[in-house]
Amino acid sequence: MGRTVSVEAISWALNLAPVPPDRSGQPSSACKFVLVGLANHAGPDGTGAFPSVATLVRYTGLSERTVRTCLDRLEAAGIITAGDPDIVAARIKRADRRPQGWDINLSLVREDLDAAAVAVLEHQFPGLAGRLAASSQSGTSGQPDGVPPLHLAAASGKAVDNPPCGVRRLHPAGGTGCNLHADGVQRAPLRGAVAAPEPYKEPSGKPAAPAHEVPAATEATAGGPIGEYFAALDPVWQLTAGQRARLSQAVATAIGMGWAPRTLAAFTGTNTGGVRNPYAVLAARLSPAELPPPRPQRHPRPPWCGECDQATRILGFYGDSPRPCPHCKPTTREPACGILPATLKTSE
Repeated sequence: MGRTVSVEAISWALNLAPVPPDRSGQPSSACKFVLVGLANHAGPDGTGAFPSVATLVRYTGLSERTVRTCLDRLEAAGIITAGDPDIVAARIKRADRRPQGWDINLSLVREDLDAAAVAVLEHQFPGLAGRLAASSQSGTSGQPDGVPPLHLAAASGKAVDNPPCGVRRLHPAGGTGCNLHADGVQRAPLRGAVAAPEPYKEPSGKPAAPAHEVPAATEATAGGPIGEYFAALDPVWQLTAGQRARLSQAVATAIGMGWAPRTLAAFTGTNTGGVRNPYAVLAARLSPAELPPPRPQRHPRPPWCGECDQATRILGFYGDSPRPCPHCKPTTREPACGILPATLKTSE
């Protein structure tokens, strides 16, 4: 399950976080980079961040040892504390893959901010100047811990919304009801269109066909060779009028190749078992990739004249000069085998 990126936590880590110093006394860039990586996974109140060490290594480009050292320094400074393990367990089922969870203390503010920096950050963090002024007077805030909240109503000049848990947000909005959700987390507003717009299509300039006009393919299926093909199909091939019209072009192409309508129906209409979509099966069988060329048809044999040999239709079959019978053998085709005996070829 994905989580909404907390802009509040990241903004605090970049601007206000009191990062531990390095050896030169300046804020440690490594610790700050690791803290920004944690804030990228935290909620708006800074809780529930549990990226793995490998993820922080990928974010920062630092070594695993350096990342672990930065986590220890941030925890020692009180900037982060160990989080609730039940939150991690609710997201990651396998116990051996659960990383350490962290909560970030967003109430802390760095002490090296000058007046110019506070004036710039005041627009991003309303009440920051009042918080820093009140924190300089020890014990005057009226809070149990002596630290005033980050967003003071007196400093900002207006009341702000705060969740029931008592943790103030960095950017609350007055009177918006943003903390009325059960979990106290304000929902991010939806951006972009609710649904992708339909692509624009250029209107066709072709006039629409009259309602009473029947497509030519449908008319062709009513009779002729195409109609004979559909009439010769087995009744198991249940086709609608529209499906017949769409198949008529493929049937006409096959008939143009030399297929007889009834022979084509017998060839494509076999193996009806297990057919769930008759139209799709016939369309595949009638496609040029599946339909072989038709076999040449044999001319019918004429009746026997009674003078030649009845089986071979050859005159003088048992004599010295056998020859085909001109009355019983068609002159347009050779015998079924396609080969004449050598004696017959020489005699012809």
